[in-house]
Amino acid sequence: MKAITGKHTIQSEYPEILYDESRYQLGVPEALFFPESEEDIQSIVREATTKNKPITIIGAQTGITGGSIPIEGCYAISFSLMDSILRVSTNKNNDIILTCQPGITLEKIATFLSRSDHQTLPGKELLKEGSWFYPPDPTELTAQLGGTVATNASGARSFKYGATRNHTDSLSVVLASGERVSLTRTIRQTSKRAMELITEEGTVLSPPVLSIPIPQAKNAAGYHLSNEMDPIDLFIGSEGTLGIFSEIGIKLMPHPTILGGLSFFPTHTSAFTFADFLRTNASVAAIEYFDTSALHLIKESGSLLSTPIPSFPENAKSAIYWEYIETEEIPFESQEELWEENLNKSNSSFDKTWSGFDRREMLKLKAFRHAIPELINLQVASHKKNCATIRKISTDAAVPAHRFRDIFQQFTTIIAKANLEAIIFGHLGDYHLHFNIIPKSELELQSALNAYDQLMEIVIAANGTVSAEHGIGKLKKEYLNKMYGSEGIKVMKTIKSFFDPSYTLNPGNLF
Repeated sequence: MKAITGKHTIQSEYPEILYDESRYQLGVPEALFFPESEEDIQSIVREATTKNKPITIIGAQTGITGGSIPIEGCYAISFSLMDSILRVSTNKNNDIILTCQPGITLEKIATFLSRSDHQTLPGKELLKEGSWFYPPDPTELTAQLGGTVATNASGARSFKYGATRNHTDSLSVVLASGERVSLTRTIRQTSKRAMELITEEGTVLSPPVLSIPIPQAKNAAGYHLSNEMDPIDLFIGSEGTLGIFSEIGIKLMPHPTILGGLSFFPTHTSAFTFADFLRTNASVAAIEYFDTSALHLIKESGSLLSTPIPSFPENAKSAIYWEYIETEEIPFESQEELWEENLNKSNSSFDKTWSGFDRREMLKLKAFRHAIPELINLQVASHKKNCATIRKISTDAAVPAHRFRDIFQQFTTIIAKANLEAIIFGHLGDYHLHFNIIPKSELELQSALNAYDQLMEIVIAANGTVSAEHGIGKLKKEYLNKMYGSEGIKVMKTIKSFFDPSYTLNPGNLF
């Protein structure tokens, strides 16, 4: 196992592990490990426990909440060398399960599934080229699978298919004790049944069955705790605070025919109206929104992108990227008249829509969708040259459907009154938009943080969530506390203390 010791060496030779996409930094590890097996992870954990060293778990550093940022003097574990696909199998429901090491990227999984040559992989006969796909669709394809499971990540297609939790079938987890537990999604527990886990070493664990109120929105904030749940759900979305993943089994689905479009509108309200129509169609897989601010960013900075973006239609002030799952029973052709009618009702048309009816066109639409966060990160990096403390202040909130339009207006008003600018885009299908405030100075950073406080107060009061997909990490734990209150946090800490009484794993995350 590769191990690097010495803070100076780590800081000079591995600076990329010290921060994530938020550009937030905390400290330098005392040692950096690159495990290649479960046994390696267990040995690191046992050594850390013996020496009373905290552990920070590091993925691809694509997160934006500081969850994988190391604290000073810790042991850091990087999973970049644990990036293999281990086997293909079926579960009791005959679903196809792809078991991987946690360091594999989403991009590598997609590439693997598109190929026909799987060499000597156990279970390879279950796969056919291009016939299966992994539905979660986070924007950042370089994200590692372990990180997406740790945050219960989601993306555009989560509107139809749900978040990562829905597609995680099994986990192998190294606990803070160094023991390993294997979890497979089976029968859900109830409040009348005690939860029981047995480690590979034979230790019987009976964590308390506790629950907390669940927001009325898509949610990735804190532990998933309910009176009726599967033990595997304790660890999904736990942000590395309860255990370290060593193997992950993901459920594949037959690859559908996906068509898409990018429709442009003269106002945000007309775009929202078209989204209301899209939500009523069971064949729609994604509903993504881009505000005037996002379109302006591409228009002004698109030359920095590797893939050119065409000029927008006249009077385009907002846009919706949508995906449609086409079947023989319901081809998109049968929906065109209905689509055109609703586009017209929203002051748009097919003439103001970029189509994605073949692979080449879909890749262009994907390039547009991915361009926004890429350009935002470039802006943050540019401003950081003049002010080292600069970082993006971005909402990850989702709200109940009936409050969405009202809260959208409140958000834009608060940001405008603070003389700040926000680039707005995100998962409109789930009422989950990202308001990205990019401060240019220390003064604007403080103003942005004050505005963010006000925005989260509105979300919490509406029974929404402060994090719908990115997790809490180290940057948003104040808002997790406000969202669940002291009693809710006490319940979560009870679970944390059961599995990790010394708070060895990812200290600073959540609490």
